[in-house]
Amino acid sequence: MKASVFPFPDRPRLWGVAVSHYQVEGDDRCDWTEWESAGRTRGGPCGRAAGSWERYEKDAGLAASVGANAFRFSVSWSRVEPLRGSVDVYALGRYRRFVERLVALGIEPVVTLLHYAHPSWFHRDTPWTSTASVDAFARFARTVAAALAPHVRLWTVLNEPLVLLLGGFLDGQIPPGIADTRAAGRALDNLLAAHVAAAAAIREEAPGSAISIAHNMMGFAPERPSHPLDLLVTRSAHEFYNRGLLEAFGSGRWNLWLPPFSRFVGRREDLPGSLDVLGVNFYSRLHLRAPGRSRRAADFSYRDRTGRGLTDNGWEIVPEALGPLLAEAASLRKPLVLTENGLADATDSRRAAFLRDHAAAVAESAENGIPVHGFFHWSLLDNYEWLDGFGPKFGLFSVDPRTLERRPRPSAALFRELGRTFLRPPALEDAQKPVHI
Repeated sequence: MKASVFPFPDRPRLWGVAVSHYQVEGDDRCDWTEWESAGRTRGGPCGRAAGSWERYEKDAGLAASVGANAFRFSVSWSRVEPLRGSVDVYALGRYRRFVERLVALGIEPVVTLLHYAHPSWFHRDTPWTSTASVDAFARFARTVAAALAPHVRLWTVLNEPLVLLLGGFLDGQIPPGIADTRAAGRALDNLLAAHVAAAAAIREEAPGSAISIAHNMMGFAPERPSHPLDLLVTRSAHEFYNRGLLEAFGSGRWNLWLPPFSRFVGRREDLPGSLDVLGVNFYSRLHLRAPGRSRRAADFSYRDRTGRGLTDNGWEIVPEALGPLLAEAASLRKPLVLTENGLADATDSRRAAFLRDHAAAVAESAENGIPVHGFFHWSLLDNYEWLDGFGPKFGLFSVDPRTLERRPRPSAALFRELGRTFLRPPALEDAQKPVHI
């Protein structure tokens, strides 16, 4: 493939599906398998997951069958480097064969390097609280980029770094299970430094690559719309969770306040230049009440304020929150991609409306001068949803837990139809509209 900037001239829009390695591959020894063995999840062990390690090429065919021209997946660091400093060439070759199959089908491979899971040795030898993590991650990024170049042009270095920070270093709910503000501050510094180092390594090994992150953005609303404390904590949550990374990548400086006492301050002058594309993961909205009953600063919960019903895992369905968040994301002045969007819906009774409404929100944003160059549905398959195990069903395809057979849900046909519209070349007058950011 020729070196290119993003959006790609030969593929200006991406309509895709997304998975992550641990959630679909199965039998991957890493920090999450140890977490499960310690009884730290609600859903039991991942085990075989969806069996994609053996079925990736067939999964690529499923993506093609629903009209996807892009496939976002992640590479397992624990497979590629099971022992520190020791590379598994078979694992790298396996991912390369998958990428080559995607390209042969006319599907753009979009590779994520860190999607929560780490090798078993990582938290012991080179944890995110240590600067050794930066070199370790950059080495992994270089190894993968060298193996998958020139077939991969769009790289997502970090998936939801603030979720990893909150869950892994403040709440202690996910690996490494730390609840310490100082440790969290060091981890954030090193995560951002690792992004810079990984971006540099990728650009050296795969010139012309576009570098992105996937930033989870959440709607926030006051539980009591006119209550001053609810309004205050809602603004604070938005500034920390949604704007914090935008400001860091925009200016190279961050000053994140998490009420009541946690503040993270830092700077990296090379951070803005390390990003070409901003990925946005969007699912739902939280309602905040202060002071909290169960949490000191504030309680947060999902509410069915739109009347659409909650998803199977209790999340509010609120597509009208997406447009304002995309407008916020556009302030970074980088091309935007919706890197994840979907819902848990085992009966497939709400997914069609969900797809239509969120696709319409993206189209409305474009009409308002904020184009979105890619739309990735989470997920192609039912998979292992981290702490919730196999309960939530996010897939366009169901997966039989015994045979691992994939079956398309009725909404898969609508996904294909919406993709045709999204990928249709814009009219000349639309293409000439100014972008308002």
